[in-house]
Amino acid sequence: MGKSKLLYLTRAILLLPGLLTAQVETGEVIDLPGRSFKYSTTTSASKSTIWRLWTDVENWKKFDTLLEYSSLNEGIGFAEGAVGYLKAEGAPRTRFEIREVNEAESFLVQLKLPLYQVIDQRRYFEMNNTGGTTFTHEVSFRGGLSPIVYFLLRRIYKRETQSVVERLKLVAEAEN
Repeated sequence: MGKSKLLYLTRAILLLPGLLTAQVETGEVIDLPGRSFKYSTTTSASKSTIWRLWTDVENWKKFDTLLEYSSLNEGIGFAEGAVGYLKAEGAPRTRFEIREVNEAESFLVQLKLPLYQVIDQRRYFEMNNTGGTTFTHEVSFRGGLSPIVYFLLRRIYKRETQSVVERLKLVAEAEN
């Protein structure tokens, strides 16, 4: 069996749960320095459609099928310093804070985990020459126990990041 067929088979096995719930495309997750990685895709949907979906926190479950709910506390809206909560299947309710917002370009959400662990989720647009919109989700694990947390969660997070990005692409193209 060739290397590309083996890679395809491995991906299919890892993505099987996601493939049973929705059709998603696969691409390469790129490992970054430290305990970080990113996944990008290009879509025919406009930047404004992607941005609107990204900033509609209560509807993140449209493209993140593991989420039971996500919401921001009343008062601030989608802005730097806003605090909210999300609940994923089989996980405890998790507090998050929007740490940075570059309007219509990028934002950083910081998830607070027990034992002072943090997961940074940065979402941003990248330049491309195809005329489409390229967007990226980048995930970083930080904290004193991050080597352990990353080791335990990286496969799930990488798989789910791919699925979320590809589902967002499908939702955005359907709404565009």
